[in-house]
Amino acid sequence: MDSILQWLDTLTFWHWMVLGAVLIVIELLAPGIWFLWLGIGAMATGLVVLALSELSWQLQSVIFSGFSVISVIAGRMIMRQGKQSEDHPTLNRRVEQYVGKVFVLENDSNRGYGEVRIGDSVWRVQLNDPVIHLAAGTKVIVTGVDGATLNVNGGVKLDHLGGAKPDHLV
Repeated sequence: MDSILQWLDTLTFWHWMVLGAVLIVIELLAPGIWFLWLGIGAMATGLVVLALSELSWQLQSVIFSGFSVISVIAGRMIMRQGKQSEDHPTLNRRVEQYVGKVFVLENDSNRGYGEVRIGDSVWRVQLNDPVIHLAAGTKVIVTGVDGATLNVNGGVKLDHLGGAKPDHLV
């Protein structure tokens, strides 16, 4: 125990810089983004120890803890800002890309359900008004998604600009 305490008394800025570099290398090898911020905290502690070389190891540990907490919080804020500017928010949610699009029923609706062909796939659709009956060939507009089922409004007509509107709005 005494040897560890003696070693801690000899901590210099190089120890903190090496610890920071090791933590950043661990970040490259491990998933997540925690070690990066701890590495930045260790390197910042190393700079403080370089400027104030007579700090005790206890105070150095407190400074490292403070810098680590600050860098984690700053990192979370930076990462949160990056998520707000998604170019394609539905990129990995293919079915949500169909909301607002018009498709043609493949067969007659039955009890509020039917099918539409999208590309080379047939998708199940649920009419928002299950009471109405729509014939095959009727245009429907996708209004939402429920799992792998598309929610649709039936009887769609295209306006003069090519936009889709339900019959009762035309």
